[in-house]
Amino acid sequence: MSAATATTASTTTTTVVAPSDTLDGTALAAAAASKYKPTTVEHGNTPITLDVGLLSSFDVNPLTKSYNTDREAYLCSRARNATQALINHIFQLPVSRHPDHGPLAALPRFTTRLPREKSMPKPKPLTKWEKFAKAKGISSKKKDKMVYDEATGEWVPRWGYGGINKKEEDQWIHVLKSGEDADTDPAARARGERKARKLKNESQRLKNEARARAEMASSSKATDTLGGPTNKKTGLGSGSADQIAKAAARQKRKAELEADVLRNRTSTASMGRFDKRLDGETKPKGIKRKFDPAEGDTTAERAQSLALLSKLGKGAPTSSSMRRKMAGQGDDELVNARKAVKFATNGSGINALKGKGRSGAAGGKKGGRK
Repeated sequence: MSAATATTASTTTTTVVAPSDTLDGTALAAAAASKYKPTTVEHGNTPITLDVGLLSSFDVNPLTKSYNTDREAYLCSRARNATQALINHIFQLPVSRHPDHGPLAALPRFTTRLPREKSMPKPKPLTKWEKFAKAKGISSKKKDKMVYDEATGEWVPRWGYGGINKKEEDQWIHVLKSGEDADTDPAARARGERKARKLKNESQRLKNEARARAEMASSSKATDTLGGPTNKKTGLGSGSADQIAKAAARQKRKAELEADVLRNRTSTASMGRFDKRLDGETKPKGIKRKFDPAEGDTTAERAQSLALLSKLGKGAPTSSSMRRKMAGQGDDELVNARKAVKFATNGSGINALKGKGRSGAAGGKKGGRK
């Protein structure tokens, strides 16, 4: 574009000369439109279904004849159309600004119901009291852990350390009822009643657990893990390889849990001998001692006896010889020598043999002087 300017003393006049070729905006718009595809979406007979929460779109329209002409181009066109519909909907969502990530769109909750991998958990069986309360319309209300003690004016626990249930046991004076024996111990009686209540609650808990296990077993329709006959040796059924592998892993886990339970039971001071056993719990098997047969080949016994006699004939070992044996021989030889010395001295040890020898020598000299 060219322009001519004329300047005078008073005014300035600018003259614009139109160019010979004018700019065509329609051509520029057409060129830009040919480079990018439009954002409009062709839904077809059935609208495209969107689940923006999962960022997914579903085009359920049937295929047309263009599919047979150019399959790849047709599928790309359909996929691009469904994706464009999803993008258009995302740009209509409310946007928030993040200082690091920029604009963020708030996605709604997804509407597609995805299938579960596992079955729905079964409802927990009701206890005997819960069934009775439900039948009678009794509302369950938990007791407060802290109660108010009017004697001290403080809030104390209902049970446990410093609990109010032990108040009668800890008080220093008791009022006997009329007709009670003077030798009655109210503290011991209260302690016994508290322990009896504790045992009753524990027995009720065990009964509820047994009843719940029975109900769960009766409600389950599957009689076997794999739905087929079970091998008594392996505990596995006759199913597919995947089912057998799962059953084998379950059996292994069960064996590990049983080993952990047995280890915990034997970790007490009495090795689990005086612990209370649950219903159906097996008795722990201890380690049996192995004894040599009373009758049989006496070659090994003769060799052991001769070895012991040969060590006894050598005399009492000195401390230097013991150190040499510890340095040159194994622990078995050292233990056998100690046993031999204890047997010869009735458990007194090497020092008894040394003292006996010195006392004998001194006695001989004393007798000589006489």
